[in-house]
Amino acid sequence: MSAGAGIVIVGGGLAAARVVKTYREAGGSDPVRMLTADSAFPYNRPPLSKRYLRGEVDADGTLVEPPSFYPEHDCRCDLETEVRAVHEGEVELSSGARVPFDRLVIATGGSPRRLDVPGADFEGVSTLRTLAESTAIRERAADSQHAFVVGSNFIGLETAASLTHLGLQVTLCDRGRQLFRALEVPAFSDYLAELFQERGVEVLFEDEVAEVRGDGRVASVVTRRGEERAADLVVVGIGVVPNTGLLDDTGVKVGDGVLVGSHFETSRPGIYAVGDVARFHDPVFGRSRRIEHWSNASYQGAELGKILAGSDGGYDTVSSFFSEIFGAGVRFFGDATGHDGVVQRGSFRDGEVVCLHTAEGRIVSALTMGQEDDVHERIKELIRAGAPMSAFG
Repeated sequence: MSAGAGIVIVGGGLAAARVVKTYREAGGSDPVRMLTADSAFPYNRPPLSKRYLRGEVDADGTLVEPPSFYPEHDCRCDLETEVRAVHEGEVELSSGARVPFDRLVIATGGSPRRLDVPGADFEGVSTLRTLAESTAIRERAADSQHAFVVGSNFIGLETAASLTHLGLQVTLCDRGRQLFRALEVPAFSDYLAELFQERGVEVLFEDEVAEVRGDGRVASVVTRRGEERAADLVVVGIGVVPNTGLLDDTGVKVGDGVLVGSHFETSRPGIYAVGDVARFHDPVFGRSRRIEHWSNASYQGAELGKILAGSDGGYDTVSSFFSEIFGAGVRFFGDATGHDGVVQRGSFRDGEVVCLHTAEGRIVSALTMGQEDDVHERIKELIRAGAPMSAFG
């Protein structure tokens, strides 16, 4: 093990755990120290709105690695440790203590957006980002009858489905006209709306929360269109804001995330960023992106681990993410930004479908259900090549 301050990782999520693992696998020998405000070792977030929320796995089943992994890989983990500022060669903790570093990794992720309405701070109103929040929601759901879920991208949809599975009457509210509207696949939205209706979920489109009512504890939700629904539990899934505040006054460039180069290094040499907080250049699509999905955090963390150990690495992949809603698994590949057409092959209702987004006739992204890995690999190759629609066959 080399002497010196070594590598300090701020943040304790999937990306941070992947940095540690691949750094050691690639032969890195510097001391590594992880500082995380969380009370748990790095865990996977997808189960928090699905299997863990439904009680199908316990907390250990969400962990990226067992707790013993970190000392075995010479990584000191400081839990419940908040970093409030970065200085020259050291970070400052909320306690006032300072921790020196030779190289610094920012893996701070994002903080959920919260409702800005009367009653938003009542007991029973929660976001779903952490293991502790998922635990609290699961425990409250056991004594609840009605849930109100705000937002219909993957967190909102998965949570609504899981709470329905637990026996609650669920209302799902979204300000848009489509479910999972970020994907811009109307046929998928229609399928989901029918699926939720069949499972007894009420969906309120083109509406949003105006007020949470109760006596310090949520009892009902009133929308801007005047609808009122009983609610023992409110879960808010309306996006996250990247956690960049600790970099104020450091000279590190930020803009909806921490700006990084092709090797995840920021504008200050020796300081890196990966995962949900990193805004990077995607060479496949030739534009700046920030991605908030498991696949990206895992990939970027692994690539940075290799880079820090002196091996080759960097972002060069077709981005992807997955979701599971009422047992229906979907995969998404690429970037649909600026697409001008959607071509659908198959049926969501039948469980086998490929929806291809095109831009000027070339495939830029795809939404799939019920497809084998070889189909996914082929789709990624076509997206990377910017192939015409005719190449899919």
